[in-house]
Parts: sequence; structure tokens; C-alpha cells
Amino acid sequence: MEKVIIVLGHKNDQHGHLSSLSVARCQLALKVLHSARDAKFICTGGFGENFNPTSTPHAHFNRQYLCAHGVDPAAFLPDTLSRFTIEDATLTLPVLSQLDSPDVSIISSEFHVPRVKLIFDTIMPTIKKTYLSAPSPLSAQALSQLEQHEVFAKQRDTHTLKAACAKFRTYTD
Repeated sequence: MEKVIIVLGHKNDQHGHLSSLSVARCQLALKVLHSARDAKFICTGGFGENFNPTSTPHAHFNRQYLCAHGVDPAAFLPDTLSRFTIEDATLTLPVLSQLDSPDVSIISSEFHVPRVKLIFDTIMPTIKKTYLSAPSPLSAQALSQLEQHEVFAKQRDTHTLKAACAKFRTYTD
């Protein structure tokens, strides 16, 4: 069984500097690596004006951070150039499906993990997963705004996932 650590992306600035949430997620991944030295990594995040205004994928900046802090470049599986959380799951699934019964740890921020769990459990119900929450080094006001967004986003994603599953069932029946 192969251990895989998925580091979900957040944001970077126009110079490629990671947000404090992205750094916290990477730091948690480094802690997990200490107990699973042979783990493989998948970093997520492509391009989007709200999270990455550069011409380099966000996942690349996470990978750079992890390598600068001791992760062997050979430990990386292909990056997932996703734009949002549902794509994090749908685009990592083909990579995970090529592995023999992977044991997956998915890292995000504590306010985001409930939605991540909903999405990844729906998209990959048979893959063994654990969800790890990185602390959010934010002000109470900024954290509250993100928590409010998550309520809306979870409702939206629940609807999207139900519609997609219903559509998929009609194609496979």
C-alpha cells in the first residue's frame, strides 16, 4: 500500500509567494512526512485570477516550498492543475487509480475540511482517505468570512455532486 499526501492549494500572489494558509498546509504535509518517509505527494492548484495571478501553476509553488524544506523531488506524483475543490478530487482520481490501494492523506485548512470530505468521499468512495486540518493563521474576522463562504460552497457543491452522480448513473445504466 502506497502512502500519498495530497496538499490542496490555496493562493499565491503575483510573485509566487504562498498565502499563509498554503504555507500552513505545506507545513502539515512536512509533519506527516516524518511518520511516512516513503510517502508520495500530489500538489493541487492551477490558474485562476482569485487564487493565482501568475503564469506558473499554484501547485508548482507548493512543490517548491516542500522541496525547499527537504522533500525529495522524486517523491512527487503529477501535480493536479485544478481550479476548485471538485477538480482537486476529479483530477487526482486518475493518478490515485493507477496505484495499488493507496492510503491517502488529504490536507486542507480546518474550515475547508468538511467540504473536502464531502467531495472526496463522493468522487472516490473506495479509496482509503484521512483528512488532516492545517491551522488557519488568520484573524477571527478573516476566518469567519471563510467559514461563511464554506457554508454557501458546501450547499453549492452538494447540488453539483448530486446532479453529476445522477447524470453519470444515466450514462452507465
